[in-house]
Amino acid sequence: MRSRSHTFEGEVPKLTKWLYTSSGMFRDACYQFVSMFLLTFVQFCALGGVSFDEYLAMFGAISVIVIILRIWDGVNDPVMGFIIEKCHFKMGKYRPWILIGAIANSIVTICMFWILPTGWAYVACFAVFYFLWDFTYTMNDIAFWSVLPSLSQKEQVRANLTTTLSIFVSIGTFAVGGIVPMLAGGNQQGTYQWTSIITSVLFLLSQVILVIFMKERKVDEETAKKDADMKLKDIFTVIGKNDQLRWSIIAIILYYTGSGVLVAGGLNYFYFSFGYAEGGNYQFIFTIVFAVATFLGQFLYPVLKNKIKWSNMKIFTISSLTTIISYVGLFAFVFFPDYVKFFPVMCFFAFTAFIGQTIISLILYIMIQDTIDYNEYKFGERRESATFALRAFSAKIAGSIQQGVLYLFLVGSSLLVVSNQIANWEREFAGLKDVILQHASTITGAENIELWQRVVFQVGFTVVPMVLFLLTFIIIKAKYKITEESHRKMLEEIEARKNIVTE
Repeated sequence: MRSRSHTFEGEVPKLTKWLYTSSGMFRDACYQFVSMFLLTFVQFCALGGVSFDEYLAMFGAISVIVIILRIWDGVNDPVMGFIIEKCHFKMGKYRPWILIGAIANSIVTICMFWILPTGWAYVACFAVFYFLWDFTYTMNDIAFWSVLPSLSQKEQVRANLTTTLSIFVSIGTFAVGGIVPMLAGGNQQGTYQWTSIITSVLFLLSQVILVIFMKERKVDEETAKKDADMKLKDIFTVIGKNDQLRWSIIAIILYYTGSGVLVAGGLNYFYFSFGYAEGGNYQFIFTIVFAVATFLGQFLYPVLKNKIKWSNMKIFTISSLTTIISYVGLFAFVFFPDYVKFFPVMCFFAFTAFIGQTIISLILYIMIQDTIDYNEYKFGERRESATFALRAFSAKIAGSIQQGVLYLFLVGSSLLVVSNQIANWEREFAGLKDVILQHASTITGAENIELWQRVVFQVGFTVVPMVLFLLTFIIIKAKYKITEESHRKMLEEIEARKNIVTE
């Protein structure tokens, strides 16, 4: 396949823009399916047919495997960024890795849900497939996200691309996060297995189409030469030299961990609060609230930024405070006397929290893009792949912390006893949905779970994220110094240097 690298400054070709942003819907749907439901599948289905002691040991071992492999994969992300910087193909800099990663990851995703030996053999099998899943997705992920800042150096263009991409990503997330829980109760294995095939195929097709038809911007030759000469250690030293990148990464780790804890505890929370039969339906409603709030947040950000002319820091401050206050309300919900009756109140607090989180996420992503320009301004090197490898690294570190938090609070609240019994029923009465739901309804729901258990789990579900969002806010306010005005001046200086060289 011939290279499709082109010289275009500022605006991005329409076909490339829409193919790139819309493909995020399918790739994120596949990723979020695994991220949100693989461990739920393990917890409530794959580990069935064993005693509680075995179940606790195996689920603990799988949790440790996830934590270790996510940390390893985070360390491995910069290595992949290094490889992408060093290896250029006729197809372009990023497209080959997008394609290779999509093909391999789609295959591994299906295998994780269809190859299910019993006992400790499953734990070993899980370790192998989870390692491969993380590794193959990294190939696609770093290349995919590195494309975005390379398409244009104009802040407004990149902000619009980021917003559009976020909308498509949200659609994929909400489709999976809303529909799958509603279908899964009482028939988890079949639901998850067929969903793995559907999401994997759509992910692969979207990436194949993107690779064939997108255009990569032709980068500045001098910058490209410096990136190609990069050594592996440079990926790790870039964060040491670039202070704005360093603080951005720390803030993103805290934010990702906080926002991910809510997702990680999702189905557990609804099963234990509203019952195994109805929990998925309440999560579906909750996901709709999440979707509407996210889209509103994505709509509000450009309005606040471009129409009302608020600075990123002002928007970030208001969004952070809104989110923190909303999580206080979500924690208090555990003391409400009737969960079903007061569910709309919970949805209100969730709605305002998700609006704030959406805007925080957009601003943090724009901030880390601006640190690439900052790096070029300070050191003459953009280091796009290295920077986004570090972003991916922060997401993996956050993911490992999330799993640790979830496991600790499930153990601390003694709720794993409940999920172990459900997993045994899922295995014993496989396919008999009504029988499974009848049994599970006797041990789930707020009326069957003691208050202290729900309070302990609610602390992990809401208080831990609230504290992490507060730390994110403090770090950005104290340490991040790139304003809109200083970013504009940086770009002018970079352009002036290039003009001097060409003259």
